[in-house]
Amino acid sequence: MTGPSYTALSALAKTVDDNAVLPAGLRELVKLRCSQLNGCKFCIRLHSAQSGETEERLENLASWRTHPDFTGRERAAFALAEAVTLVHDGQVPQPVLDDARREFGEEGVTDLLWTAIVVNAFNRLAISTRLG
Repeated sequence: MTGPSYTALSALAKTVDDNAVLPAGLRELVKLRCSQLNGCKFCIRLHSAQSGETEERLENLASWRTHPDFTGRERAAFALAEAVTLVHDGQVPQPVLDDARREFGEEGVTDLLWTAIVVNAFNRLAISTRLG
C-alpha cells in the first residue's frame, strides 16, 4: 500500500513510537494483542517477531488475564488495549482506565492509547487489503 494517506499513517506511527515513554517490548505486546483481537495475521506475525518475547509468552498472550507469565502492569496495559480495540462494546470502563493510570501515569496511558489506536488502524488496513 502506498499513497499520501498511508504515508501519513506511517508518520503517525513513527511519531507515537519515537515519543513513547513505555518500553518498546511492552508496546509490541500491546500491538500484538490488538492484532490478535482483530484477526490480522500479517500484524500478528510482524509484532510477534518484533516483540523479543519467548515463544511461551507469545503463545499465552491471549490468556493474559490468568497466565502467570504476565505481570499486573502488563495486565493493565492489555486491558486498556483490549477496551480500545473493542470500543464497539462501549466506552473504556473507568476501572480499566484507573488501573492503567495507577500503573503508568498519564503519559504512559497516552502511549498505550495511541499505540492501540495506530495498530488498530494498520490492522484494518491490512485486513481490508487482504494482507492480514
